[in-house]
Amino acid sequence: MRILLVTPASPFTPRSGAEQRTALLRDALAEKGEVKGEVDVLLLEPGDETRVASSPDPRILAQACWRNLPLGIAKYRPDETLTRQVNEIAPLVDYDLIVGRYLNPICKLRLPRGVKTLVDLDDWGYRYGGDAWWTPKGAVARAKSAYARALARAQLRRFDAFFFTSQRDRVKEPGVEGKVLPNVPFAPPAAPLPPTDSKNILFVGALWYGPNRHGIAWFLKHCWPRIRAHVPEATLTLVGAAPEKLRADWEQLPGVKAPGFVEDLSAAYRNAAFTIAPIHYGGGTNIKILESLAYGRACVATPHASEAFAQDLVKTGALLVAPDDGAFSDACIQGLRTAGVGRQALQDAHEMTARLYSPEAFRATVHRLTGRLLGGSSFSFSNSTVQESRP
Repeated sequence: MRILLVTPASPFTPRSGAEQRTALLRDALAEKGEVKGEVDVLLLEPGDETRVASSPDPRILAQACWRNLPLGIAKYRPDETLTRQVNEIAPLVDYDLIVGRYLNPICKLRLPRGVKTLVDLDDWGYRYGGDAWWTPKGAVARAKSAYARALARAQLRRFDAFFFTSQRDRVKEPGVEGKVLPNVPFAPPAAPLPPTDSKNILFVGALWYGPNRHGIAWFLKHCWPRIRAHVPEATLTLVGAAPEKLRADWEQLPGVKAPGFVEDLSAAYRNAAFTIAPIHYGGGTNIKILESLAYGRACVATPHASEAFAQDLVKTGALLVAPDDGAFSDACIQGLRTAGVGRQALQDAHEMTARLYSPEAFRATVHRLTGRLLGGSSFSFSNSTVQESRP
């Protein structure tokens, strides 16, 4: 079987959350590199011009760009030049399955009829935001979100099946073939970290990403002064890639450290009392919450950030939902003063995360939908093993 994975994020440098999900998806399709499903990787992202070039990484078929027009013009329209150049390298008709990591990149290819297609709708239903709903900017953000949803939904008829990152997103599209494929911690610890009496609050995430950057700005403005007033020894560590100037500006505030990207996340979690997810808009599921609970650290989150986990992890008591800046501040103050939630809640959250949001569960879901999509004509998937079903 030949599979083409079309993605803007490389699966071979799994540092960011997007790259890690891509790596998990690629490994599941290829059965961890066994010669059962041959997976070619096409890196495809927007750029100033349409081009297809070779990659310095021999594991990547090609690195390609489509010409990105302003104001989202022709956002999902196939790029004929791009399609022709890709076909010169690897004819798309030769693949049994073409998988899109995100909707936009795979839409830029004119796909041949008869080839099965599967799209990972990560960040489906992305909400623009950053301002209160009653403000002019908030109204513009709502209108922009509604238009983007309608435009994206119109593309679904072009493909055969889909992955959704949460049940919240899945129920919005009842008429399509699909399964929920949650984000999962990439390399979860086998056991939760021991409790600590640290006064350090931790945030982990790509700090160049708009929703994360806005969330930290909101927290520093509306919550951090009150937390420091009640717990003067409190510190805040912001882990994740960010522009140097932005990190320097944050570190001007008392008790704040922004080291940027760090290699050893376990050390960061070990030194944290708990984590925060002050995210108010965006899409997908916040892997930072899952990772925190996997490490045995409670998380204080906004309703938006915790929405996907309302039916499971919120019920453990280790994922604390704070609806406004006052509640968010109070939850942080209590966590610093009383060593956070109880050990049993943290243990329950760790076990639930390991059961529902594991790499093994991720692979099994990929195999189930892929097997159902391809039927018996090529391969069938059973017990996470790829088996030939054609003589």
